[in-house]
Amino acid sequence: MMSFRVALAATLLALGVGPFASAQIEDSGLELVNPWGMSFLEAGEPSLPTDMWRASDADDLLPLMRDVRTHDLTPAERTLMRRMALSPATPPSGIQEPHLRAERARIMYDLGEAEAAASLMARLDTPPPGMNADEIIADVNLALGNEATACAMLNDPDRLYGYWAKLRAVCAALEGNSAGAELAIEMALQQDAVDSWLLAAVFATSGELPEPPEADYSSGLNLAISAKAGLTPPADPIPANRPDLSAAIAMHRNLPIKLRVKAAHMATKSDMLATNDYRTLFLDMLSEPEFVPTTPLESALFAARDPLVTDEDRSFALAAALQEATDTPAHFDAVARLLWPEIARLPINSSTAASAAIFARASLAAGELETAQKWADANTMEGTPEDGSFDSAFMSALLILAGLDASRSEIAYAGVRLAAQAETDAQKRSAVRLFALWTAMGIAPPADARRMVVEAPDSDTSAAITPHLLRILGAAEADAAGEVILSTVGMTKGDPTALDNASLVLLLNALERIGAEDAAREMALEAAGYWKAS
Repeated sequence: MMSFRVALAATLLALGVGPFASAQIEDSGLELVNPWGMSFLEAGEPSLPTDMWRASDADDLLPLMRDVRTHDLTPAERTLMRRMALSPATPPSGIQEPHLRAERARIMYDLGEAEAAASLMARLDTPPPGMNADEIIADVNLALGNEATACAMLNDPDRLYGYWAKLRAVCAALEGNSAGAELAIEMALQQDAVDSWLLAAVFATSGELPEPPEADYSSGLNLAISAKAGLTPPADPIPANRPDLSAAIAMHRNLPIKLRVKAAHMATKSDMLATNDYRTLFLDMLSEPEFVPTTPLESALFAARDPLVTDEDRSFALAAALQEATDTPAHFDAVARLLWPEIARLPINSSTAASAAIFARASLAAGELETAQKWADANTMEGTPEDGSFDSAFMSALLILAGLDASRSEIAYAGVRLAAQAETDAQKRSAVRLFALWTAMGIAPPADARRMVVEAPDSDTSAAITPHLLRILGAAEADAAGEVILSTVGMTKGDPTALDNASLVLLLNALERIGAEDAAREMALEAAGYWKAS
């Protein structure tokens, strides 16, 4: 997550103060001359074993690293990818090992860890194609509003061409030096370093351009000049592939509040911005005199602040906002955490019980397991759907999977109850999936549950281990943790609910085998599909 300490570290590197002087980026003591030995984890953040690459061959890892997804990750996938990329380790063997270093830096950058990626790239003989550590640091500082720091990097006499030619023009414009900006633009044009958008944006800072271009936030440089010129945001302003820029846009005080809230939403989904910061921005937007809600999420938070709105109407608005976020685990998680204070203030009674199921799921996403159980138990109240008994039983069993304290007899009761309440084929499939996930996480299903696993409709008694899964299992047995993670993210593809039960059990067991129990539990919850529309 982007923090002041990380931003400060970027500034120190830009000023030439050696490696990052923070707990996030440090040499681990593993072969200090080798970039693999650098740790980029936050203080106290779990790390993978330092031998996670030792049983893997670089020739096999290179295609896995090049093909692995780095965007649209579930929270569990992101946890795994960050841990794999940021943990210190001994290097893998093989002639492709130098290329793996570059891939590690690229993956960091794609995950939004631009500062860490730049620090690693500074120690590489061959950085990733098209990427330069100094340029990244300058661009990060521009995005963070550290314009003086970024522009001071132009004092290096060797920084004259390409990105630096553009930066020189932008820095002059940021300082209000129109003549200097024009001269720098002319020099950059001679190098073909400036596109038509940047040319227009630089001249728009004078306020004399009759038809200024739309804003562009695809880089720190473009963000800085767009903010300086007050350019109008386009219809889709936020770059989907740069979560760090989304966080920077959210915290940029010179940009429109609606744009900042939209950026904060994207950054929070990627865990690059704290929910409290997102919430503060959202509430600031609601306080604008001209504000009118246009989305279910805006309407929910707006209604929550209106003392004339009834608890029933408030609960319906909150439920509608949550329902709109059921497309991905990351989206549901971000919205549930944003709305948690409003959900916590709702009374659990007949006026709110109709939305009890989705409030239980939102409480689970927010990590409030005891409150989730209270909403799950609300199915006995007047106003709940007639089929609410299954939802309640399913949520109780799901909370045990999430780690809610339960005795052996309570676990057995929850399993028997869920099996008994599952009446439709869809309910039986959901129950069987949950019992499989229990098994994967070491929770023993009772006899009734085990019988249902075999007798339920569409039970797959011929499931085979695919070559992909067999590779993951073999890598786990060899303690090749990095290979397990790369292959797992290649298999889950942003939606672990798509995997069959047998594959899920084996996949989660492999994650536990490499010491990623927390991510395994997180993925098990995602695989249960609690975040999906019901």
